[in-house]
Amino acid sequence: MTSRRDALSMAAGATGALMGASAVRADDRTQLAQNTGTYRAWEIGEQKSIDTLRLVERPMPMLAQGAVAIRVEATSINARDHALISNRFPFPRGRRPDSRIPLSEGAGTVVDVGDGVTNVQPGDRVTACHFSAWVDGPWDPEQSYIGDVGNNIDGWLTEVAVLPAYALVKLPKQVSAETAACFVSSGVTAWHALYEVTRVKPGDIVLSLGTGGVSSFGVQLAKASGATVVVTSSSDQKLKAMKKHGADIGINYRTTPEWGQAVMEATNGHGADIVLENVGRRTLDQSLMGTAANGYVIMIGTDRLPDELPKMPGFYMKNITMKAISNASVRMLQDMATAYGVNGLDAAVYGRFDFEAAPDAFHFQRTHDDIGKVIIDHT
Repeated sequence: MTSRRDALSMAAGATGALMGASAVRADDRTQLAQNTGTYRAWEIGEQKSIDTLRLVERPMPMLAQGAVAIRVEATSINARDHALISNRFPFPRGRRPDSRIPLSEGAGTVVDVGDGVTNVQPGDRVTACHFSAWVDGPWDPEQSYIGDVGNNIDGWLTEVAVLPAYALVKLPKQVSAETAACFVSSGVTAWHALYEVTRVKPGDIVLSLGTGGVSSFGVQLAKASGATVVVTSSSDQKLKAMKKHGADIGINYRTTPEWGQAVMEATNGHGADIVLENVGRRTLDQSLMGTAANGYVIMIGTDRLPDELPKMPGFYMKNITMKAISNASVRMLQDMATAYGVNGLDAAVYGRFDFEAAPDAFHFQRTHDDIGKVIIDHT
């Protein structure tokens, strides 16, 4: 197991190697380089909007020690990616290099490895944590933000991604690249909440807000544990679709503004043992209203603040535990990939675009609110 201290040192070295070619293996280009010499990548460019993304051609990478070259097969888009390409992401402060490759989620096949790499080899199918240096153990911001994929190191929106070996997770043969490309932000966050913090078990009642990426994974993972799952949405059609993905109870928060009380009624007065609070403080009061005694509320969403501070009903009376989480570690991601392989699960996807049409995928995801994720196909 890699210690946090070791991960910090490795990340610092790998990040420097990925930023420039002065320390690369000048005598050992990848097999892909020998075949084609170049690859295409999308860069964030001027960072004004989706329309300032730019498609470029780059020389094939030469690998630093500890680095891995991956032929990318699929990527997916998250809200944070929209912020990054328009210079609105808060950490670290300031503009990224115009040449930064975006997207924190992707999957593909290893085509070459740098010196010292032993955990993967060419031919392995892999994905990677976007907090690449968080290998295991508790959350540490200094550790995790060293190599944030798609933020302060290059991401997945490319034909060939170069990432540190310690961030990689090998995929079971049953898990498609498309599903794995949705794991890294949405999926593993739901895993962290349900299996690491709250230890979901058969018979629990899980409330998941909304129908986006975290919620769709949350429904699948909670159902796989034997829990009863409640979801909320403003659309009856989406609620019906979420039931096909495993939800047991759907509540329309637009037609039922006091949906927290509706959760209590739908669960015979028990409430939700676990709440995936995917919106933020704006919906917190209703979430707490619908939480069971001794239940958990996991703060995931960071939506706009409410006009008034939350009143937090039942927080003390019901002895509710509230905890915020930030994504997950490499070890958690490996556990989740294994679980998806064993259970034969697939990610919920509502949009697919070719690599050349990546800006269209961003526009589509921004203007369409549906169940699951938007995929970019690189093959």
